Amino acid sequence: MEQNEQSQNIYGLSDSELDRLLDEFIKKMVDGDDDGSEHPANEPAETEETDDCPGDETTDDSTNDDELDNTDDEDDTDDDLSDDTDEDDNMDLPDDEVELNGALTVKVDILRPVKNPRAELDRLVGCRGIKERMDQLVALTKYNSMLSSVPGAKTHNVSLHSIFYGRPGTGKTTVCKIFGSLLHEAGALSKGHVVVATRNTFIGTLWGDEERAVRQVVEKARGGVLMIDEAYLFNGKSENDPGKLVIQMLLEVLADEQQRDIAIVLCGYKEPMMRLLALNPGLESRFPNRFEFTDFTLDELLEITRRRITEFNYHFTRSGWEKYKQTLAAAYACRDSETWGNARFVANQLERIYLQHAIRCVRRQPKDKKNLMALTPSDILPFEMPRQKPRMGF
Repeated sequence: MEQNEQSQNIYGLSDSELDRLLDEFIKKMVDGDDDGSEHPANEPAETEETDDCPGDETTDDSTNDDELDNTDDEDDTDDDLSDDTDEDDNMDLPDDEVELNGALTVKVDILRPVKNPRAELDRLVGCRGIKERMDQLVALTKYNSMLSSVPGAKTHNVSLHSIFYGRPGTGKTTVCKIFGSLLHEAGALSKGHVVVATRNTFIGTLWGDEERAVRQVVEKARGGVLMIDEAYLFNGKSENDPGKLVIQMLLEVLADEQQRDIAIVLCGYKEPMMRLLALNPGLESRFPNRFEFTDFTLDELLEITRRRITEFNYHFTRSGWEKYKQTLAAAYACRDSETWGNARFVANQLERIYLQHAIRCVRRQPKDKKNLMALTPSDILPFEMPRQKPRMGF
C-alpha cells in the first residue's frame, strides 16, 4: 500500500509542512529577518544554548555561552583526511575505470596526494605506533636517496609494500593516503596518489578478466600506492577461486625489478590477513612492513567527535556534550568486536544528530548563528548499534 503523500515522518511533520518550514527558515536566515517573534505555537522556547557553563568567570555576554570549549580550532582535522589536497592541476592522474571485458566495467577510487603529509600524520588521533613505524620507513627511504648520490656507496634494499591490519573505521585509508604522499616527498614514488581496489575490482565473468584487471590497475597505480581493501577475500576456499590467480599475478608484479615506482598495501582484519600470509609464503616475504590499526579508545572517539563538529562549525552545549559522552560511552561499553565501526560509527551517529538538529532549528528558528550551530541534548537520539553478525556453527 502506498503511503499518503501527507503522511507524517518520524518528526511528526508532514512533507508539505516540512517544506514550508524549510522555505521560511532559509528565507529568514538569508534575509536576516529577526523580528523578535516567539517560537512557533506549542513549541517550548529553547533555553539550552544560553545556560552558563559551571565555573565560567567571563563577564562578556557574547562569549559566556553554554558551549564546549575549543581552543585549537585551526589545528583540528578529521581523523579521515580533510579536503586539504594537492591542488597541482598539472599532475596527471589516471581515470577511474577498469574494463574487465567488453560488457563489464568497474570503477576504482583515485585519491589525490595531500599537502604537508607529515603534518597530517601528526594530526591524526591515536596511531602512535603507526606514526613511528612510518617515520622509520620514510627516513630509511630518504637515507637511501642520499646514499645513491655517494660514489661507491651501497644502498639498502627497502621494500615499500605493506600490510595494514585493522577493523573498519580505524583510519587505514586515511593513513594510506598520507603514506603515498610521504613516499612521494621522500622521492620513492613519482606521484604519490592512491588507487583503492577490492576483490570486485579484479574478478570478472570471462576467462582473462583477472589478468586484464591486474594489468590496468597496476598501471593506474604506477607512481603511487595500490591499496587493496579486504585483501583476505582473495583467499577463497576453492582451489579454482580466481582470487588466487589475482594474488599470483600481483606477486609477479612484485618480482619485476622494473616495477619499482609503486607501493602495494594489503588491508583487512588481522586474523584473516595472517591466514592469507601463512598460506602464501610469497606474500609473507614480499610484504615486510606491517602496520596494526587498533580500535580507538573512548577518549579518542570523543576527540574525533570534537574535531568533526568543528569542521562544520558546530559546537555542543555543555549539557549536550555531557549527554553525547554518556550515550557514546554506553554504546562503547556494549560494542561487538565484529561489527564495531570505530570512527565510522561516530561519523554515522553525528549525521543523525545533524539531521535531528536541522529539524529542531526549522521548527524553532533560532535567532542567531551561535544558537543555530549549537548541538543540544534534544538533538541527540539513542545511538543505533549494528547487529551482531550471525555465527555459523553446529
